[in-house]
Amino acid sequence: MPPLCPACAAPLPARASIRGIDRLHGTPGSFQVLTCTVCGSGRTIPIVRADELASFYPAEYGAHRRTVGRPRSPSRLVDRVRSRPSLRRPPLRTLHNRPPGHLLDVGSGRGDLGVVLRDKGWQVTGIEPSGAACDEARSRGVQTEQGTLETVAPRLPGEFGAVVFQHSLEHVVEPADDLLLARALLADGGLLLVSVPNFASWESRRFGTNWFHLDLPRHRSHFTPDGLEALLRRSGFVTLSLETSTSADGLPMSLQYRLLGRRRLVRGPALYLAAATAVLLVPLLVAVDRLEQGGDVLHAAAQKAR
Repeated sequence: MPPLCPACAAPLPARASIRGIDRLHGTPGSFQVLTCTVCGSGRTIPIVRADELASFYPAEYGAHRRTVGRPRSPSRLVDRVRSRPSLRRPPLRTLHNRPPGHLLDVGSGRGDLGVVLRDKGWQVTGIEPSGAACDEARSRGVQTEQGTLETVAPRLPGEFGAVVFQHSLEHVVEPADDLLLARALLADGGLLLVSVPNFASWESRRFGTNWFHLDLPRHRSHFTPDGLEALLRRSGFVTLSLETSTSADGLPMSLQYRLLGRRRLVRGPALYLAAATAVLLVPLLVAVDRLEQGGDVLHAAAQKAR
């Protein structure tokens, strides 16, 4: 039986549309993406078990550690921007008109999002497989359970007002299974907020195997807007909004992959220049994304169907 699309569950073609390597951390081997002919989403091959995922995440994986350096260094400034997402931006702005309650952050990393939402009055519980990231999050005052949604869900109280997958749904083996678990933990009318790379973006089409947000082999699923909406529907959710946004690092890193083959660390004055260039490019990228009908990050807000 052929593998199924992780989004709409249609059978996937046998021939890969993308073949690539781990350009970020150098995991040995090569990987493929099978692209669905129905919704355009993709699945990374070979398929792995949940207990094999940890081998793709080295100790220096960015989402699991805080950047150490001078307070005004570009990397620290980027961390600060990323760790303070505005509730006016998708999909978190859906929380704006709701009274703070109990929120579950799946794939919570070092607690960046948890810190921001806690300061807005939310009672945040994070779930994170990395022990080091859990320790960091707890040191910042964010309640964090080590494990995956599958292993942690049985000991959670349920009745959450919201469940957030902030760049984590694409990392799991079977996203539909995780969304069904999330649905069971939500109170009636609870919100599901998802952010993932946009596999239908012009950057994805233009760069292919060199697209930064492809991130093989850590990204196990690759979602288009049609695919994500289909996944939400078959998982028992009603989509409230489906939008895209523009990331600051997507195009610069994709260009680096295209020119150099993989990530190259930038230090010293060049780091300042690279950070400044990325920020200055954002307005231009936003304009291009509008012309091309979509940025490189996809956001969905959905509600638990009754």
